[in-house]
Amino acid sequence: MIELTFDPDARTLYAYFTEIDEGQDADQIELGGFYLLDKAGQILGMHVDLGQGYNPRLLHFALDHDEVHFDQRSASVRIVLRPEQPDSHVDFVYPAIFDLDRSGHALGVEFIADPEFGIESRLRYAEPFIVEVFSSDDEGGEELLPAEPPDAQALPEGEVIPGRAAVPSSPVEPPATAPGESVRSGLVALVGKPNVGKSTLLNAYLGTKVSIVSPKPQTTRIAIRGILNRDDAQVVFIDTPGLHQPRSRLGEYMVEAARRAIPDADVVCFVVDSTEPPTMQDRRIAEMVKRSRKPAILVLNKVDVARHADIVLQEYRALGPWETEVALSATKAEGLAGLLDEIIARLPEGPRLFPAEQMTDLPEREQVAELVREKVLLNTQQEVPHGVAVEIEEWEVRGERLYIRATVNVERDGHKGIIIGEGGQMLKKIGAAARFEIERALGRKVFLDLWVKVRKDWRSDPASLRWLGYDLKRLG
Repeated sequence: MIELTFDPDARTLYAYFTEIDEGQDADQIELGGFYLLDKAGQILGMHVDLGQGYNPRLLHFALDHDEVHFDQRSASVRIVLRPEQPDSHVDFVYPAIFDLDRSGHALGVEFIADPEFGIESRLRYAEPFIVEVFSSDDEGGEELLPAEPPDAQALPEGEVIPGRAAVPSSPVEPPATAPGESVRSGLVALVGKPNVGKSTLLNAYLGTKVSIVSPKPQTTRIAIRGILNRDDAQVVFIDTPGLHQPRSRLGEYMVEAARRAIPDADVVCFVVDSTEPPTMQDRRIAEMVKRSRKPAILVLNKVDVARHADIVLQEYRALGPWETEVALSATKAEGLAGLLDEIIARLPEGPRLFPAEQMTDLPEREQVAELVREKVLLNTQQEVPHGVAVEIEEWEVRGERLYIRATVNVERDGHKGIIIGEGGQMLKKIGAAARFEIERALGRKVFLDLWVKVRKDWRSDPASLRWLGYDLKRLG
């Protein structure tokens, strides 16, 4: 089955044809087409015109999915979400963007909708295919994913039964404790391979965006602490970069940041994707967690869309031993209470590590830089996102507004042109989206002044990495 992700902020639906690793997307092509709609205006699928110069290699991965149909006569391809005759269609305002590997195979395709189209209200038939929703901006609203995982009625709420995946339980109000009592407090490392939902899980616990998220692999580059305070406990979550095989000095920094979080933690949560069996990366991470001899919890994420979670659970369980296993859905904030109870039970008693009102140890300037980088990730393709770093150059209160000047560093002249866009439109789009998020985070009006600068091959240059803050000495 094809997998989709949806970002309501960027109005972007992304269809994955295969798993995408860092740096694998080497090129892109833009093609026109239209949305296929039923009588109610719901999206039945997407039609893309490939043109007469169609290269058969393009659909090498795509045609492995039953939902992808190629029409040789019209040189077009359709992603069919519901197999019924369309009642109407709406042309793409923005072209569909295919990410290609070095052999010209499409890894996935991105559909960006015009605001007036209202794509978020047209995804009824996309719901079974959506594996992650990249947003923590809106409270309430219509949910995009199924309300319950398969077999939910057959299992007691919140339990893990041998051979079966646990059913997420609903969050509960934390118990209050008398003032002056010691609390359970400690560091909890969220580890796992890229794109398993670690940042989404952290944001779900805190109810706000502390760690940025995007459909691109390796979004998280630094270990970010998010602090959950209760009357009886303080849980300091450490959102770590996805553990992977590094291909640059930046990648080495990210992997080392994740590795160092494990021995420092009081509890380690090994977060995995329950929609797929363990990979070699999962096995390596499991060995690393076991060697730490820390209390370790197996966290099966995305159970709301997993078809064979019971089988997958057995395979991940075999990588243990684990002190316990918890299944949840970070995007739907289901099962969080059960995991939190298991974590707190394993934390030592003592004083709080941070003030009770503090939510993160990430300085405001770094938080702003990350929010700008997130919007670059959401609006650019190819390998541009992997070569982007944001510096805050100026931070000054001017009247009622906070003036922030930020520089988006890229590795290539061509990347600079992509981010600026024709007539500066892409940079304006990134800036507007980032300013909105920054004002929400800081609680004040902001004037965001964005610039783009080329810093050649900074990801492999030790001096540039130190300049941009990716320095192993900072890890301690």
